[in-house]
Amino acid sequence: MSTERKDPRNQSYAKILLDGSMPAYMRDISPQGFRVYSPVPLPYKEGSRISCKVIPSDGEPFDIEGEIRWNRQGEDGEDIMGFRISSFTDAEGESRYKEMNKRFSTQK
Repeated sequence: MSTERKDPRNQSYAKILLDGSMPAYMRDISPQGFRVYSPVPLPYKEGSRISCKVIPSDGEPFDIEGEIRWNRQGEDGEDIMGFRISSFTDAEGESRYKEMNKRFSTQK
């Protein structure tokens, strides 16, 4: 799989809940998705379709749907996955996500 990206990833952080019960963290946000970080292994394989509740530190939670594009284990056993967004539950969630991406953008 190519590591070249059309859109740069921006440093970010938010708590997330996968499929309503699996806690993890959002990192490295881009317009199409983000990196999921979990200190413990998660039961997802490449191609898994999952729901994700994003819980920002300074706003209301919102829901998105997406697909796991890749899944790797880090040196300390943590799971690191690529999450590609397929849809937002509502327009408000999409707007919140875009605002998060803009806030954490390193581009001026």
